[in-house]
Amino acid sequence: MTNLSEYELRLLSKLPLDIASLVNTYRTDIFNAAEFWDEPPFPENHVPEFIEIYYGDAESPHIFIVNGELKDYNVTNLPDNTKSISVLIDDQWAYIQIEGDVILNRLGGVVLPDVLVSPSTLINSLVGVTSHG
Repeated sequence: MTNLSEYELRLLSKLPLDIASLVNTYRTDIFNAAEFWDEPPFPENHVPEFIEIYYGDAESPHIFIVNGELKDYNVTNLPDNTKSISVLIDDQWAYIQIEGDVILNRLGGVVLPDVLVSPSTLINSLVGVTSHG
């Protein structure tokens, strides 16, 4: 664990050692988990306004859902062996999985929507797939 600020070290101190020890390999995921480690799960019947799903250490979400409607979907260039998955719900990290192990699960009472896919989103995602093939 090199070059960590005092703030980062304080965040890491919240985590169990086996999770904190992954910081060099999964820095973003570990700090996201630490930031929301002490936060309670979402309340019963919480209907998310925004759901963002990230694979690996992507800067932008691979799947973006607003009020139950799929707004963006980009999984065309994902490697088959993505080692981490992170779910952001209403600007809070709710679920993080690394190498098959769940390290943060605050989903609680979240009601995941039946996702509506608009024709334009579907066409755009298909066009993106075919233009790379």
